[in-house]
Amino acid sequence: MKEPTVAGVAEPLDPESLMRMDLATLEQLRASFEDEQRALRLELAPLQARMGDLNRRQEVILTELRRRERQQQLVRRRRVRTEVQEGQAPSILDLVEAQAPPAFGEPPFSALEFLLATGGVVALGYPGSRVPTLQMTDGSRVSTVADLAEARQLYQLGWEFGVPARKGIRVHTPGTRLERLLEPKDCFVRPKEAALPPPSRAATGDG
Repeated sequence: MKEPTVAGVAEPLDPESLMRMDLATLEQLRASFEDEQRALRLELAPLQARMGDLNRRQEVILTELRRRERQQQLVRRRRVRTEVQEGQAPSILDLVEAQAPPAFGEPPFSALEFLLATGGVVALGYPGSRVPTLQMTDGSRVSTVADLAEARQLYQLGWEFGVPARKGIRVHTPGTRLERLLEPKDCFVRPKEAALPPPSRAATGDG
């Protein structure tokens, strides 16, 4: 059975048929294809010009969207830095050292947002991790911890953040493969529901 062909597209040439053609016929066939290609290029030229114009216009719009997004990120970072400086976003070390749980309880890490002193947001664990976790060790054993309650409990038992060979809290920049180890005092926390809403249009200069 023949394979179906796309409308407007000829079936592939049969090599055996080409072998039986004389040179003049092959040259005539080649010339006919070249003529058709030239005609198609002329037909496509206006469409390609239009496509190029649309691409340029789209890039201008994307540039403006990036500008606004970066302004919003800058405003958010400033607000986060203020929260950290005013103690509204305690460090993980503050939370595990405290005698009593924080006002927002001891939730799973998936309910918390993790911040840098610079105002940037980071995610716990390795890039690609489905559940935010951190590791703690007593020097020989390693436990993967997924909530603040267990982290506080293990810390009070003398465990440290990290693994025996590498101490600290592993974080990564969301959406990237960039990762690093933080000191517990340099990783700040707030509940996700406390995260500030996006800045208003007035705050970004839009109007």
